[in-house]
Amino acid sequence: MFDFGSLSRYYDRLAPRERVLLVFAAVATVLILGYTFVWDPLQVSMEQLSRRLSLKEKELAELQREREYYLELLRQLEAYGDISEVDPNFNLLGYLQGVVTAAVSREKIVSLNPTTRPKPEAPEFLEEMVEIKLTQVALPQIVDLLHRVEKGEHPLHFSRVAIKKRMNDPYSFDVQAIVAVLKPAEKPAEKASERPIPAS
Repeated sequence: MFDFGSLSRYYDRLAPRERVLLVFAAVATVLILGYTFVWDPLQVSMEQLSRRLSLKEKELAELQREREYYLELLRQLEAYGDISEVDPNFNLLGYLQGVVTAAVSREKIVSLNPTTRPKPEAPEFLEEMVEIKLTQVALPQIVDLLHRVEKGEHPLHFSRVAIKKRMNDPYSFDVQAIVAVLKPAEKPAEKASERPIPAS
């Protein structure tokens, strides 16, 4: 068993300067041991916890992005309606020229720009789009155009609509929109070498 009495007697025999040095050494030892076995491990644990928390936050953000992407795909598929009913030869640009002209008149059309791109998440389909730019359009005309496109005979939808009020005329607007339709992609022609050889 440790004898504190002998330690106290030893301390009493020390000179004042030696006592100060001894106390300083004891405090320094306690601080070093506390830093080595308590503070430093605690800091390491906190850093590891912080890194894990940051990693989990990134994983959560990625899951949220994937969820939003999945919901957007569902929304697009619902907007497209029954894809099997879309005629692969359907001309989106020609159809929209008639619809837009009927809704807002030809002189309001700035441009109609068609593009086609594959769907990476659904390679069996192509997304055909037309960018519509209109100028000096009244609000009732915009509503009529939206109704004609999305409630028409073909499963079309607006993937983007931007409406900007004109500074010199608060009752007319400039419109930039994209109308899209999903169409079955053309299957590649069967190679002659891959065709079955008829039995002789």
